[in-house]
Amino acid sequence: MRWATVLSLCVLAACGADPDEGSTPVVTWYAAPERLDTAALARTCTEAADGAYRIEVRQLPAHVTDRHALLVRRLLAKDDRIDLLSLDTALTAEFAAARFLAPVPSALTNELADDIAPAALAAATYRDELVVAPWWLDPQVLWYRGNTAERAGLDTTKPISWDDLVAGAQRLGVTVQVEDRDGSGLSEWVNALVTGSGGLLVDGTGRDAAVGLDSDAGRTAASVVELYEDAEVGPGPSTDALAGFAASNGGFLVASSSAVSDPALTAVAADVKAAPYPVVGPDSIAPVAGVGLAVPTSASDPARSYDAVSCLLSPDVQRVVATTARHHASRLSTYDDSAVKAAVPDLSVVRTAVATGRTVPATPYWSLVLAAIDQTWLPVTSVAQDSTPQESQSAVQAAIEGKLP
Repeated sequence: MRWATVLSLCVLAACGADPDEGSTPVVTWYAAPERLDTAALARTCTEAADGAYRIEVRQLPAHVTDRHALLVRRLLAKDDRIDLLSLDTALTAEFAAARFLAPVPSALTNELADDIAPAALAAATYRDELVVAPWWLDPQVLWYRGNTAERAGLDTTKPISWDDLVAGAQRLGVTVQVEDRDGSGLSEWVNALVTGSGGLLVDGTGRDAAVGLDSDAGRTAASVVELYEDAEVGPGPSTDALAGFAASNGGFLVASSSAVSDPALTAVAADVKAAPYPVVGPDSIAPVAGVGLAVPTSASDPARSYDAVSCLLSPDVQRVVATTARHHASRLSTYDDSAVKAAVPDLSVVRTAVATGRTVPATPYWSLVLAAIDQTWLPVTSVAQDSTPQESQSAVQAAIEGKLP
């Protein structure tokens, strides 16, 4: 009974806790399950706040569709328990159009846009207005193990075509894995192939946006997928891509620059090297995706939330993000940091990909476009250049126009 009484008193008094913690304002940060210790970053910025607030992290779902559904539901309900969120670059236009995002304070606008990679700035902007704070941006690259590329007859100092990559993998009997970490893998692949072929998957932000799948670029994209599948060098975009790359017959991996920090690659990470994203035209145009730090309109104190954003964008935090998780900063000067240079041996490849890569189209209807692409390009074994682009064009156009399937 004595210990029960002590325990009861301990619960009431929050034994072991800071006596002032209960009165300290909380900034609740909804973060995606990134390759990043967001809890450690929250502690760093809580200490920097010196009692003004403390940051608590809530994890968002791993799959982009589930993440999107949860956030839309909560923000439509004007939930004031979300003070800060890590927002996928692909969803920024939609959330801005829906007026889910609090205005960026005018005093911070220039600071948040200065020294930012063009792709990151474009992804953080809607209708010429900065709507989120660009944070990190991961381009996809071609990872390979040891001297696999050399043995496959590939010159990594020059652009490597999808044709040559697939043929080289076939000769060696190794796989070409394509990462799909959160359900966006297929749509990012299709967008990259269309863009790399000189086209645009979606051009415009309105219901009348032009769709560019039923085109030479769309047919080229489908032909690459068809070539890949016919060669049987991999399963296509997969959540198991990293494990497949680390397996005994793993040779190549098309994945984000942060993939090398994933625990799934621990056993082979020391032997992994990066080359530019495979090409379908003369230049490597990598798919780029990342996260912006957004403050909802319903946040309990937007000014406090933006103070936390400023901390997370500080050079010290950006350095930690780049050197530990290998999520690469949207701020270009981070690439000149000596600690980042020492920790990231493939930095030149990544930096070039950040500068030349493309995000998915900035349309408020991207989540619908993603679903339409999944509907028409899956299973990838059924993709055919003579039919898939036309079918996908119709499905994507209907999705953007708001027509029922």
